[in-house]
Amino acid sequence: MNVLKRSGASAALARALAPVLRRLFPDASRDPAALEALTGNVSANLLGLGNAATPLGIEAARRMARGSATASAELCLLVVINTASVQLLPTTVASVRAAAGAAAPFDILAAVWIASALSVTAGILAAKALERIWRS
Repeated sequence: MNVLKRSGASAALARALAPVLRRLFPDASRDPAALEALTGNVSANLLGLGNAATPLGIEAARRMARGSATASAELCLLVVINTASVQLLPTTVASVRAAAGAAAPFDILAAVWIASALSVTAGILAAKALERIWRS
């Protein structure tokens, strides 16, 4: 994550994600520190850096919880998005494939992108539907 921050890639990705994250997490986006942790978490997951994403996700969850004993709908949505693990570059899987001798470790990109898009879409839709049902 430090390399991403120094190169400016993290900031650029955060700017690109901000409009989407503000819509998905309107309460959390009011807290700049929570929004920064949230964008960092999603950015790290997109780049396949799950280990770097974990501390940022925990920080975002803490900021979103604000000492409450009950998880908010936004906090549940954060867990859903992290579980879906949307990835543009599946670096961990590619490195395992390279270590196993794969000639083209990144030839799985199309399948990863489709699976990621479908899983996060299904997760968000389910979370939003359950939020409406639960409130009723």
